[in-house]
Amino acid sequence: MYWGLWLLIFFVDNLLNSYLDTILVTESFLFKGSPENLSWSIVDMKRHVSKALHGKPDNWMIWGVNERFKWILKRLEGDEVFVYVTKGSDIDGGLALYGVARGVATLGEKYWPKGESWAAFYLEVKGAAPGVLEYPEDPKQWKLVPKGKLREAGILLLPGPQKLKLEQAMVLKKMLTSLLT
Repeated sequence: MYWGLWLLIFFVDNLLNSYLDTILVTESFLFKGSPENLSWSIVDMKRHVSKALHGKPDNWMIWGVNERFKWILKRLEGDEVFVYVTKGSDIDGGLALYGVARGVATLGEKYWPKGESWAAFYLEVKGAAPGVLEYPEDPKQWKLVPKGKLREAGILLLPGPQKLKLEQAMVLKKMLTSLLT
């Protein structure tokens, strides 16, 4: 009798927790981009140069994905996004920041210095590696999480946007916050 009641409670508890995880936990994605494009997005976030950011909160920036992957924007709002900066002339590349996608951004003209075919979205910045927000125009000052650390954590960089497992997203957040202490 007690075992049956215990099993029923255990089953219902697990079912409820699984359901709540599905509803409450957003998905997480890893996007890549050039240091020049991230630099411009952060400068725009800080100075609100573009019309697309007028009236938006101070911690919102514009980020994008290649037009080939624009389908992801339809489901991205509210999801967590990590931005990995690719290797540039002055830096080796690495994990730069993370935030929450806040909807599709409409750009009337070319926005980023590198590349032409980007589908844009608003990203509410929640955290960044040291130097990224403080020195947006000087990527040499950015203390990024190196590619090797991601590889050690079992996160490989693949082309295009990558869906991350919950555990991977938690590891990336921990990596970024550990740089701040």
